[in-house]
Amino acid sequence: MAALSKRHAMALGWLILVAPAGAVADSPSAEGPWTMAPLTETFILQQWGGACGAAPVSRTVLPGGPATIRKDRGELVISLEGGRELRTDACLDAMPTLARETHSADGRTWRTRCTTPPKDPRRALVNTAFFWSADDTMSIGETGRYELAVGGARCVAEVNRQSSMRRAPALVPPSAAASAGPESAAIVGAPAAAASADPSSAGCSSPGDPARLEVRPSRKLLRVGEDYRFRAIVLDSNGCPTGTPIRWTITALRPEGARDLVAQPTIDGAGRLSVPTSVLSDAKLDVVATAAGHSARAAVEITSAQNYEALLAQSGLDPNGERAEPAIASLATSTLGASGARSEDGARRRRAVFIGVVGGLSLLLGAVAVVAALRARKARAIERAARERHADKMRAYEREKREREESHAVQVRAHLESLAEAQRATAMARASGAPARGSVFCPSCHREFTAGTAYCPFDANQLVELAGHEDVIAGPVGGICPTCRRGYNPGVRLCPHDGDELVPPAMAAVRQAATRGKICPTCGGRFEGSAAFCGKDGTMLVLLN
Repeated sequence: MAALSKRHAMALGWLILVAPAGAVADSPSAEGPWTMAPLTETFILQQWGGACGAAPVSRTVLPGGPATIRKDRGELVISLEGGRELRTDACLDAMPTLARETHSADGRTWRTRCTTPPKDPRRALVNTAFFWSADDTMSIGETGRYELAVGGARCVAEVNRQSSMRRAPALVPPSAAASAGPESAAIVGAPAAAASADPSSAGCSSPGDPARLEVRPSRKLLRVGEDYRFRAIVLDSNGCPTGTPIRWTITALRPEGARDLVAQPTIDGAGRLSVPTSVLSDAKLDVVATAAGHSARAAVEITSAQNYEALLAQSGLDPNGERAEPAIASLATSTLGASGARSEDGARRRRAVFIGVVGGLSLLLGAVAVVAALRARKARAIERAARERHADKMRAYEREKREREESHAVQVRAHLESLAEAQRATAMARASGAPARGSVFCPSCHREFTAGTAYCPFDANQLVELAGHEDVIAGPVGGICPTCRRGYNPGVRLCPHDGDELVPPAMAAVRQAATRGKICPTCGGRFEGSAAFCGKDGTMLVLLN
């Protein structure tokens, strides 16, 4: 079954609220004669197409009238005129395929849930409740939802059925009525039948203290220009009329629009409300009945004749525009300083439920917003920490890169200074004409050459004399740049020209010997094809054309 709509859920909540909360062991006796108010049903069409046939309309199902209640195995059976019976363990809807699903009772409340079979194309869900609203008043309510699928069309309607029952007054013998006198029944705003004795008590000749004030109806829809008499009665704890005087007043008229009021309704001492034709339509007021210092209110809505039928169909009232349940104020107090009157109007309870639901939803949305804000704050903190870690890594990388570049620059300067110093010494020796002092060798590859050669033809490293450099010859070899193939003395790690890390001479790739001779582009000297550098000035050789 599809989920109930918001309006349907509110109707179900009304059934739960108006019923007494909790089981009561001593329930009043129900057997005997009763008077039943008209049973009305109000439909709300959620979706309806022509394929589903004629749309249901709000109407009066049962006209009301005398009824008799008897007990049957813990349940109540209500017998109406014409042979119709209602049971507290069954739903009001007489749909053939509707079957009871659940039922509960506690002596004062009877609740029943009915549904259709799962494969039935006419899907229905109905909730029915019978409950005592007072010792002599019983309320009946039913809400339902119907779904039909016909020819690919889906039709949905919701219904609200309401009625109430009042215990019929006991018949008073004519002699007793005559002896009681007219004053015993002269209660302002109450019908004559209400002054008779309640059947549940031994007699009402000596009523007790006022205990309850009832105003009927609790809600009324009126047209502009109509008069209506409200009924009020003050009862003692046994349900007997006390004859307490009742004073009638009305609250200020509250128009729906922002227009000025031409006239105000009036109410007399008998509870008759008069609405002049000059009153603007679509207004609201409250009729207030006051007795023994306490008040009960009945809500009144005033509308134009043109809008009356449409507003009546949406209001959930009976065909007379009334709500049969009375507005009740408790007059008795059990402790010193106890609270004053307590209105039991169903509209106020539904309003309280609505406010509670809205407040709960607001709290839930607030909690969701707080959780979302905390998550967003945590995500921002994680993102900020990640950016800081990345910035720290980049600063460390830049610092290491700067240190490597500075170290490389220092080594290049040292090598260039050493090379320049050797070139100056060689030039000075050549200028002075000093003869060579013996064989020379390359500190990087340890090859030996004859005197007169200044640079190694294989790696361009500056040669040194054998004499006096025995420790260098016996020590480790130097390094070769794998890119430019220049050789450097032991201890040099990076090539000053290319910045590449040097490798031992044995690891350097051996080049193929050129078939042609080579020439130095600086001094013009010619060398064999196996040489790579000029032995005089260390310049890289090129092939002869």
